[in-house]
Amino acid sequence: MAEEQPRKKKKYPWGAIFWGTVGVAAGVRCLYRPDRAVIKDGFVSKCSASAGCDPSMTIDAFEGTQAVFAPMAGKVVSTGSHTIYLVPNGEAVLLEYTSDSASFTPQVAAGADVGSGQQLGLASRIRFAVYEIQRSADGRAQIGGALEPASWLAVHGIRVSSKKHPATELWCEGGRKIVAPSNVANCLRLPPPSGFALLPISVTTG
Repeated sequence: MAEEQPRKKKKYPWGAIFWGTVGVAAGVRCLYRPDRAVIKDGFVSKCSASAGCDPSMTIDAFEGTQAVFAPMAGKVVSTGSHTIYLVPNGEAVLLEYTSDSASFTPQVAAGADVGSGQQLGLASRIRFAVYEIQRSADGRAQIGGALEPASWLAVHGIRVSSKKHPATELWCEGGRKIVAPSNVANCLRLPPPSGFALLPISVTTG
């Protein structure tokens, strides 16, 4: 009687499976960006530097009050009755959310760590601004100059509104191609290019 030969173990391509899983996870992370926007459903009613050198852009909700989001993961450093200040992880800037009325209701506390797309509060009108964080001579952090907010959002691949609407004639709603008026450059600094956006971004002055 012939001796039974031992069965060879089936080899699995573990390396290919591992790297394939890593590739899929990376793709999901890049493409799935929940609510990478400032507001759930809104539009820009006033661009920055519309009156003097105002560093804020004004965003109105289309209807009622809408959720306001953290466009990037970070830490809430301060809140008030109608204000939120957020520092994104890995970037020396301060994001400012303010309102002139009770239309803005913060829902986070100072010191909270928030994720990208996490709801920060509810608002029918919000003023959004971006400031550089600099170091003083003694090493303390301090607020520096203002960056043009619409351009900062654009170079980071962040929208004003999660829900898309036809673009208005305002220059700050130019999407991936923003041409800021020449007077804006006299007041606010345009942000440097960023690796966050998946598609080409153009921010210039006209």
